Amino acid sequence: MHRSFCFLFPVGLALLAAPLTAHGGQYRGPGNVVPPSPGGTGSSGPAANGPQSGSQNGPQTSGNPAASGRGSGAASSSAGSGGAAAPGAMRGAVLDDDLTRWEFWWEFGKDPFLQLRDAIHGGRAVAADDVLLNPRLAARSNQVTPPTDGDLLRVADRLVALLHQDPGRDALSAALVGLAKIGRNGPNWRLDDEIVPFLQRADQELRETAALALGIAGHADPETIELLAALVADDERGRRLSGGAAVNERTRAFAAFGLGLLLQRNREAGPARRIVAALLPVLAEEHPSRDLQVAAIEALAQLPLEWSGRAADVLRDAVLQALWQFYERPLGPGAQLVQAHIAPAVARLLTASQPAAKRWRDRFARDLEAQLDEGRAAKSNPHIAQSCAVALGNLTPPWQGGDLPDDHVAAAIGTLLLRTYREHKDHQARRFALISLARLGGARARTALLAEFDDARKALEQPWVAMALGVLVAADRDADAASELDREIAARLRRAFLDARNPSARAGLAIALGLVDDRGAADDIRALLREKSHQDDLAGYLCIALGMLRDDLATGEIRALLHGAARRPEVVLHCAQALGLLGDPELVGDLCAELQAQDGSLVRLAAAAAAIGQIGDRAALDPLLALLDADGVTPLARAFAVVGLGAVCDKDPLPWNATYATDCNYRASTSTLTDGAAGILDIL
Repeated sequence: MHRSFCFLFPVGLALLAAPLTAHGGQYRGPGNVVPPSPGGTGSSGPAANGPQSGSQNGPQTSGNPAASGRGSGAASSSAGSGGAAAPGAMRGAVLDDDLTRWEFWWEFGKDPFLQLRDAIHGGRAVAADDVLLNPRLAARSNQVTPPTDGDLLRVADRLVALLHQDPGRDALSAALVGLAKIGRNGPNWRLDDEIVPFLQRADQELRETAALALGIAGHADPETIELLAALVADDERGRRLSGGAAVNERTRAFAAFGLGLLLQRNREAGPARRIVAALLPVLAEEHPSRDLQVAAIEALAQLPLEWSGRAADVLRDAVLQALWQFYERPLGPGAQLVQAHIAPAVARLLTASQPAAKRWRDRFARDLEAQLDEGRAAKSNPHIAQSCAVALGNLTPPWQGGDLPDDHVAAAIGTLLLRTYREHKDHQARRFALISLARLGGARARTALLAEFDDARKALEQPWVAMALGVLVAADRDADAASELDREIAARLRRAFLDARNPSARAGLAIALGLVDDRGAADDIRALLREKSHQDDLAGYLCIALGMLRDDLATGEIRALLHGAARRPEVVLHCAQALGLLGDPELVGDLCAELQAQDGSLVRLAAAAAAIGQIGDRAALDPLLALLDADGVTPLARAFAVVGLGAVCDKDPLPWNATYATDCNYRASTSTLTDGAAGILDIL
């Protein structure tokens, strides 16, 4: 469902904030990442403009669809807004919420590394020697079975029936997204016909969820494209779809994100041209909101990188030209937050080998270098530097050294990224530069990262350099499945893991060992898990690392931790992910029982529903369906059962929003992108 929460864990002294009262959230780390609006401190209380304000409380407020909120250029709120808290808002003060921690980067970008659904559904070959030592392993291969076509139709029919009942906003929102994840028409109903009426509801959450669901469903037919395009344009048809009123900015932004999802799936010239034509005018609007402009840029970046041919080239050139014109505008520091989304967008649209990459690479390098030299930067917003750092690694050939072609280009960019890491005043730009150096790859990049690892401050910098080394090795393994373990990097990471004392550093080093696939480190990680199982900010990541390393010996300990973590939602979710990677056959039954627990709190229910969906086992369907009709079930538990049903039946191997989350600059955020509560990256 759309209103979402993130699981919060202690940072510094403490986090006094409670999870947002909402569902469908993904664990992204602590707090709100939306920067303050320029020239102000954010909203002063519950949204004065209703759901169009872009505040944390906005999408949770039923409002009049006629309220457009157009022209609200500062659609974001700061995490520190004062005033009385509405139901579902964060309460208390968030202390020392360090947004530059590696955990944020990992939680936004982990899906392509974990490939959780593929790993689980792919089954695992169990060696005969292992079976002799542990007979239970013989039953572990292919224990998880994805839903059949009959299952999908049965669940879809039940969710459609739910839309015609009155189960409450949470269940309705979850049913819309769940149906979209299934993405099928029924024998007696059409998916779009079931979703479109919710665009007229007097509830902002349901309106924007309906717009987004049309994109998640993935039907790039002319009617759906025109419908979403009308909402984005706020034209006569769009207003009719919205009940005769102006389309508010949040709904317009969610419709744009929906178009991006359709563009990402499409490989046909006609539909792709229409989608691009609907999005480009947003960049030329005179007074658009941040949310809408960012949504349009992010959506345009979904043009498939691997789609080639004349039609694709023409469209890509048109998009790149529009992005160039927007990036070159002489905007003030506040509006540069929107321009900061251009660099990651371009990095999704181009590879280093394409001729157009040079123009962009040179431009981003100049802007990054200008911020290093005080007084020279025309674009002074630090989000620009962050985004340039994110993009340069993907737009530059590998830094190999020697006399290889283009190595002078790679050397220049590699040196600039190293300088950014060492000298830039913005800590996030520094840390993104490390990951970009890993994306750059090559022998010289590897040498440079190893040198930085030896010199890094252990608590703050070391986990970031470790993560970069893990990314570099994982990329090499993806390029060559037969590549052997990089023993030098593995040995350095393992020594640092054994020496580390800071929980965050230990957790980051464990994940890095998982990325480099150092199976020999499993004993050390398992031993630390036994010692520190009570430590929430460490134990869950140790479990994930053991799952990545396929350490079957850890299954029992992780199960014990899961059963004892009733009030530790982030640990529950991480344990479930790890057990899914390990193929634990008892996991789904345990999670379904958690949903049925009478004392289930919001965070426990959310963790269980999220984990069930990520496992994707058809064995969960009957218990979840039974939960919808069971007596004495709380509305919250019923709503989370709907979340689980949609997630189990998801047609896609990765979460639908992974295409937006991967390699994004989440620090240049707007409330409809991510605010830890109601952005597209926060919805399960």
